[in-house]
Amino acid sequence: MGTKEKILAVALNLFNEEGTQKITTNHIAKAAQISPGNLYYHFKNKEQIICELYMLMREKIGFEEMDLPEDLCQALLYCRYVASVWWEFRFFRKEMMVLIEKDGKLKRMVITDNRTQLEKLGHLIEHLLNEGYLRKSVEEANLPTLIMMFSQFWMPYLQLMDQNIDKEHALEVATEVKRIFLPYLSEKAKLNLKTCKGV
Repeated sequence: MGTKEKILAVALNLFNEEGTQKITTNHIAKAAQISPGNLYYHFKNKEQIICELYMLMREKIGFEEMDLPEDLCQALLYCRYVASVWWEFRFFRKEMMVLIEKDGKLKRMVITDNRTQLEKLGHLIEHLLNEGYLRKSVEEANLPTLIMMFSQFWMPYLQLMDQNIDKEHALEVATEVKRIFLPYLSEKAKLNLKTCKGV
């Protein structure tokens, strides 16, 4: 692992454990066992580190390059995978509103990505409807927006309800997304889920 990668790994751990507000570049340098000058050689400030971590997260999620899931099982498994990546980078889920107001570059990336995600969710719902996994009544619901709301604000909801934010609770968002689909499932979809492991 190179110095830049080490800085990112250490920063991610500190941000997840302590939050970005409590952590300075000096804290990161000390935990990474490097000098502050060495850190500044790779990153000019904490905001640049946060932006780099965001880009790593979005690359790991890969929703821009990913083809649409073939069936409901694949869609829900991908949802659970995304939830696991969000847990890995959980400080973003907890602090996103604050972070984007502090950094215009990050704000532009996040808004662009969210709009792309919402558009792809619309295509996914249309695909599942056309393939017979969803009943036509789904057209009257705004599932893409509901799914986005759950996915974006699940961890803040847990915080506001004073619930433990551990990995198990964080991954429950995938179960909540599955529940959104339940009223609209066709018999084909129900059969598909019966053979689907991990959702």
